[in-house]
Amino acid sequence: MLTSLDESERDGLATALGALDYPVAGVATGHLLIESYLRRAPDRAWALFRGDEPVGAFAVVPYLELPGTQQTSTYLVPSVRGTGLNTAVKRATIVAARAHAVPLYSSIHHANARSLAATRGLFVSIDPVKVFEHSTGRLAWRFDLGDPWAQLAAGPAHPILEETVAGAFHAPSQQAA
Repeated sequence: MLTSLDESERDGLATALGALDYPVAGVATGHLLIESYLRRAPDRAWALFRGDEPVGAFAVVPYLELPGTQQTSTYLVPSVRGTGLNTAVKRATIVAARAHAVPLYSSIHHANARSLAATRGLFVSIDPVKVFEHSTGRLAWRFDLGDPWAQLAAGPAHPILEETVAGAFHAPSQQAA
């Protein structure tokens, strides 16, 4: 389940996320990650739940390395990694972004093999580019999720997720980190 990152959910989610095993957006804890999401794109940041349990955070935020573009950012607690949750959310976001001509990227820490495999698995084939990101000071793999030649692999559609994300594309986002 995807729900807004409202105040009543933030502490529980941040505690569940704890210390991040791969820094996201230049931060190392769940609390700082949520603050970063809310500062950069308050209407494009969500909590992910499995039942009543907070299990992750997801946002579509400005991609600081390429002005005028957006990037997906997902962080899941270890117990739900590999369950398809990230795939469902990211697939819905890609479909919505393509339908609304939103330039969308994914930027993954160069050593995060699980996330690299998950993103590659969304496509029949896709060629990421290895880049040094000045805004975060890290080496990363950059995926152009809107590339028309990057065909999505077969997989289930999630119309409600697609509508939720598409609606958020009309909300303003901030460029500052």
